[in-house]
Amino acid sequence: MTERAGMQVSYVNTVPQKTVMSDRVINTDPMVIPLIAALGMDAGSKFRFVNDPGRMYEWLYDTYSPVSSHFDDTTTLTVTSSTGTSLAVHAGDGKKFQPGDVLQVDDEYIWVSSIATDTLTVTRAYAGSTSVTHASTSVVYIRSRARLEGASAADSHFTEVSSDYNHTAIFQKTIEISRSDQRVSRWGIPNILEYEKDKKMAELLRELAAKPYYGYRQAATSSLPPDFGGFDTFVASAHKVTGSSAALTKKMINTACAAIVDDGGNPNLLVCGTFGIQKINALYAGEMMPAERSSEMGGVTISKILTDTGPILSVLRDPACPGGVYYFLSKEEVSYVTIDEFFWEDLAKTKDTSGYGQIVGEYGFAMSSPNHHYKLYSVSTTA
Repeated sequence: MTERAGMQVSYVNTVPQKTVMSDRVINTDPMVIPLIAALGMDAGSKFRFVNDPGRMYEWLYDTYSPVSSHFDDTTTLTVTSSTGTSLAVHAGDGKKFQPGDVLQVDDEYIWVSSIATDTLTVTRAYAGSTSVTHASTSVVYIRSRARLEGASAADSHFTEVSSDYNHTAIFQKTIEISRSDQRVSRWGIPNILEYEKDKKMAELLRELAAKPYYGYRQAATSSLPPDFGGFDTFVASAHKVTGSSAALTKKMINTACAAIVDDGGNPNLLVCGTFGIQKINALYAGEMMPAERSSEMGGVTISKILTDTGPILSVLRDPACPGGVYYFLSKEEVSYVTIDEFFWEDLAKTKDTSGYGQIVGEYGFAMSSPNHHYKLYSVSTTA
């Protein structure tokens, strides 16, 4: 412990001194930090963390059993096979079904009587529907269940609780103002130190807001700092789909939402860059809901999309989002993690300075249920 004599001054023994910068976070323009404003910074309430905070944090998540599958790629149901048809689904998907399932394929309903691995024995044209020919790529939806009276119990599909984790990252900027510079009068800047605090705070928030797009999970080592992973760390591989440089279409948007819904998610936020917003506005301009008209305003801005699978997507423009990339999120399952709020602390002065200190904060990122999100990438940014 350091021992001193004489006057105790503010720039000595600065360890316990800090000023939380939360007011500057609140006052930041949401357009500068749109992702933070949309997702929030309190993962503790969303994920119900215990023993919080920590440098490494883990969360548990579970999902409902899926409600859809696809035919095996070689399977085509025919209109003449109205009873006792064998229906093959994708390898490994047989466990999703059980006797008594009522399926829907296109407009036909089908009843399942038994299952052998990935082959279902079914009754076609169930409940008065019409037996039709289906493509081998058709989606098989589990719509309901109708068990035979007295039937023996059959195995049911279940999911196991999973866990995931992330680390934290420390964000910091130093401000040092000479005594003379602090005293110089300026137009529009009454206090250069406070001005620089606001400016550096905005810069740090901008870096934090962009982190989910570019962050990679990194555990601390003797020579490397800890770092938190972003979207690419947690979105399931099967839900990272290339657009093959094609122009964005409504089908791409609907397909992304359907993939999430089929896995039990609730997609409600679509994040993209500036060109993406322009493209979405062009795609849906002809489907605007009736609204008040004005002779002084032209153009269309789409803030919400009603998809053909049901979910309503809020559309968020974020300049930090990479070009040609669209993220579909179930935002109740995504949040920033606040370990230590941004704060200002004075540092010990060794020079003729009027203001010398740092803004520092420690944050993380949590994203559960990898199949409840979707990344569409390599979409054209010119067409």
